[in-house]
Amino acid sequence: MGIVYLVFVFMSQAFAYDYGIDRLREPALESKLENRKVALLVHAASVDRTGTHLIDLLYPRFPVKKIFVPEHGLRSLNDGWIKDGVDEKTGLPVLSLYQERSRAPRAQDLADVDVIVMDLQDVGVRYYTYFSTIAEFVKVASSMGKEMILLDRPNPLGGSAVEGEILDPSLEGAFISYFTIPTRHGMTLGELIRMYVAEKNIPAKLEVVTVTGWSREPVIDTPDRPWTPSSPAIQTHEQVLLYSLWGSLEHFNLSVGRGKTNELAFRVIAAPWISEVESETLSADLNSLGFKGVVFLPCRFVASRDIHLGQTVRGVSVELTEGHLELRSDRMTQVISSLLYERFGDRLVFSKFAPNYYGSEGMIQSIRKKQSWEDLMTSLDLKIDSFRKRRKPHLLYPESDQDQLPFEASN
Repeated sequence: MGIVYLVFVFMSQAFAYDYGIDRLREPALESKLENRKVALLVHAASVDRTGTHLIDLLYPRFPVKKIFVPEHGLRSLNDGWIKDGVDEKTGLPVLSLYQERSRAPRAQDLADVDVIVMDLQDVGVRYYTYFSTIAEFVKVASSMGKEMILLDRPNPLGGSAVEGEILDPSLEGAFISYFTIPTRHGMTLGELIRMYVAEKNIPAKLEVVTVTGWSREPVIDTPDRPWTPSSPAIQTHEQVLLYSLWGSLEHFNLSVGRGKTNELAFRVIAAPWISEVESETLSADLNSLGFKGVVFLPCRFVASRDIHLGQTVRGVSVELTEGHLELRSDRMTQVISSLLYERFGDRLVFSKFAPNYYGSEGMIQSIRKKQSWEDLMTSLDLKIDSFRKRRKPHLLYPESDQDQLPFEASN
């Protein structure tokens, strides 16, 4: 009896939530797929609590006709453009939504399906592209009157912290800056697409299958299941957080550790034009900023990808310490970017896409002009407070009273 009880407790702790994909056996949902021609929008992380992929859960129980895939492909993780193909396991046609010619499905590819089931793992950062793919898909499918079911997942960063610049409307619609939301938006894909279709007046026949048991808490430190990588450089829960903290630094001429195996991805910032002495000084300067939850160390490695392929690069690595969930990502990004620009000047080059990642040209200018964080935070918090009010009608999971307040922590 004791053993049975322990197993029950273990299982209860291991699976704190039912994701949308975990609810597929519910009769109401199954009835929506029976005798319907089904298409899927999925990727490698579209798995349930047992690690079973959505394709394998539905095929051949239901008449699945084809599979659409976003950036990085289907059952493995690839960079670069994704080609159309065939799923080797099922023989189903695979249609890429990440090709040079287009990011949206073609009308003829949806003509012979009745309902589309979507399940993508997001990381809660505006410039991550899976929301862009869903939005493009929903626009085309809605214009054809197609029904859609989105299987929702928790935002791994949680749904309470909202941080960063609201995207400048002039940058909206680009694949990496698709919607006028903050850098860290604190919403699930289900909530985001509800907000998008409402604000853009899209006549979508869309149902979001919610996560049961989730109340906007982060799940990166206390996951209820193993992390399935959602893209090549996001291999762990830790890298989800690091990506939110300084993923935009990738749009300097810096290596952020992307490589053949990606164990360093977003754990480092380095370049061949940073000297050994500058690496040591930079780590000391960053540590002196007093970010609670991170420690910076000098580092040196040979870049196995990125713009500095094959070169020895030097810079800093980051280690997460106690309190890292309290870090304010927009402060960290702006302060570190400003320090890098102050230290390295013209050696540090912004890419042409930097405003898309930082949210506005104004944010780039704040770095160039060495605007203080305190001055910048005042204007950011006013925008964030306005965004919280704007998003509220579209939320699917309860907010606490604390969630309503402007973020005041200094970290």
